[in-house]
Amino acid sequence: MHQAKSVRICIYAYSSMAWFFRGLIQACRASGDDVEWSVVLPQGHFREVISNLVPVERCCYLYENFNFRYRSIGPDDIEDALSSGEGLATALMKDKDGYRWLEKEEQLRRAAVMHKTYREFLERVRPDYVLFPDVETVDGFVLINLCQRLGIPILYHVGMRLLGCGFFSEDPYETPPRYFGNYTKQNIESARSEIRRFVERASRGPGSDYRPAKVPKAPLWRRALASEFLRLSKERLHVSEDGIFLRIKSNIRPLMQRLRRLRFELSHAHYFDVAGTNTVLPERFIFYALQYSPESSINGLEPYYFEQSRIIDALLLNLPQAYRLVIKEHPAMYGMRPNAFYRELRRRPGLVLVHPSADTRDLINRAALTVTVTGTIGLECFLMGKPCVIFGRNFFRHLCYQPPALSELKAFLQRIITDHKTPSEKKKEIEIAKLLNVGADFIISDPWFSPSVMSEENIAAARAYLWRHLARLRSAQKRTPRKNPGRPGPK
Repeated sequence: MHQAKSVRICIYAYSSMAWFFRGLIQACRASGDDVEWSVVLPQGHFREVISNLVPVERCCYLYENFNFRYRSIGPDDIEDALSSGEGLATALMKDKDGYRWLEKEEQLRRAAVMHKTYREFLERVRPDYVLFPDVETVDGFVLINLCQRLGIPILYHVGMRLLGCGFFSEDPYETPPRYFGNYTKQNIESARSEIRRFVERASRGPGSDYRPAKVPKAPLWRRALASEFLRLSKERLHVSEDGIFLRIKSNIRPLMQRLRRLRFELSHAHYFDVAGTNTVLPERFIFYALQYSPESSINGLEPYYFEQSRIIDALLLNLPQAYRLVIKEHPAMYGMRPNAFYRELRRRPGLVLVHPSADTRDLINRAALTVTVTGTIGLECFLMGKPCVIFGRNFFRHLCYQPPALSELKAFLQRIITDHKTPSEKKKEIEIAKLLNVGADFIISDPWFSPSVMSEENIAAARAYLWRHLARLRSAQKRTPRKNPGRPGPK
């Protein structure tokens, strides 16, 4: 679908995803799309990827004058940033593993520089939309806050991994688009296929059928030197988990995975109460699957539960009579948590710790109830007809039960165990069809680790979805205000 009028789109080109956005800009230009592009580059590693496509006056490299701005930032600037959108404190609390180690005054000062830099840029280029990948950094959430404050709609990429597609949300909480709720016969057929794949354990992620197309990649030593030069020259005040050692480790993933697995077997495995395929579990239990962390799927969506011991303790304190709490480690977390984490869990009465090799679907089937913060396990429970309580926000929240106040949690859990009714196959098909209706088979991700991102098919699919999404947004805005798809639980 071709855009009928000129549109101004600003891109948040985080990390190597700048390569994808370069491909998107080129595809739109080749198709004659009338777009005025601008770009935000939070770091300088990939400036040259887009610099020859977007005029310099419409490019914002966050750290170009960051050190100078830092010296002139004042209390009024910090107060202004604190009241922007969801607030500066919220943006900082979503940090994965960088700014949280600084003193709070220093966190606020640096984030206020981000806020002022981005505000001046947005007010100058005045985009109609800002396009985001999945955001994992403080400056990205500062930019989202500013969009909210200035009334600039955002296009936030959400990957519906289990359903093989993705969509654009209007916020970082994966809220389905305002036109959510419709579906076609084709959507129903596609839903049946996706449900069948799920049952057969053959679900595929977005873009998995596209031919991989790698981007140029300099030798590791050269990239490490370039990053260190940027850090010493312009980005001295940048902080993130993505330091030089993490970048090196990410380039030797197979070796690191073997080392972590060895560490787990030598140091962690003995903490688990239940292991092996023939697991002996309590007769009655509620199941909680630990999530991978730190990760945007929990830090960005529900940072309060980044410390997952909070939700574990809430459940232990509110277990229905005669029930236990079964906790399973995430398979991707082999060897990544400290010994103290498992030691503390072992000390909690009423808790049974299960080895990450245990079959998750078997645990869902045997549990009276499953609980998650934002994990995809909630969508799995819906497809399996099992009850799930979800504490966080995401695109399938309306298909799970949403908890009340902590003081009412115990009675709430007991009521779900007693009263839950399995949704019919027709109900499942309709709800999945609604989700498929708002999405398309495309992905925005790191092309160095997901080469299919750069395939011509993926870029073409993303371009087509972009214009279709904008057209549907305009149509929905003319009809009725947006309705919230959330509800207490599946009916």
